[in-house]
Amino acid sequence: MATTKNTPKTKKSLSKSARNAKNSARPWTTRFSILTVGIYTIAVTSVIVGALFASSTLMAQHNQTRLERIQAIYNSLELGDAYQVKDADVFGDKRVYNHDKSRTYSSSIEYYHADTVSNTVADLESKIKAAGFAFDNEPYPGAASAQYHYKSSKGEYIRVTVSSKLYDDALTNALIVDKNVSNSKLDALDKNAAPSNVIIKVNLNDNNE
Repeated sequence: MATTKNTPKTKKSLSKSARNAKNSARPWTTRFSILTVGIYTIAVTSVIVGALFASSTLMAQHNQTRLERIQAIYNSLELGDAYQVKDADVFGDKRVYNHDKSRTYSSSIEYYHADTVSNTVADLESKIKAAGFAFDNEPYPGAASAQYHYKSSKGEYIRVTVSSKLYDDALTNALIVDKNVSNSKLDALDKNAAPSNVIIKVNLNDNNE
């Protein structure tokens, strides 16, 4: 009598179920890893962006404070309408020279003043000292453009340059038309003649210009 051999299906059936379970588990593991990395990336990015924003805000506040102090120094001079503004470059951020990191640019305002150089220098000196600045030095004594430096107790500097507008114009005009100006002609010009060109620079950091 022939017998039929029954092949057990349990092992094959279990192996297939295990494979299905293993395959179904892999996508969840992958998704969890991607989700974790995504959350970490977002968290790190948020921290960096927040730090940059805070730093930018603090820098802006610092620059605004510096600008207000510089403007306050100019206002404390109380120049009035006698000094007509020709040009101005006033800023609060610290601008360092590219070729010399120990030097910084100064805020600057240029004026016209309807008086002689000597009278203008005397008037400015009295106003600057009244604003709390003391005389520091005169770097170029005897030069056509008189320059004087003043310093406050806080280490702030005011640099004043005064020259005759007529003298400056004569020299500039000669250079524009490409003509040489002899020393005798320059000496004949009145370096004290009114009106005066005035440049007042303010620097909160140094006096190294």
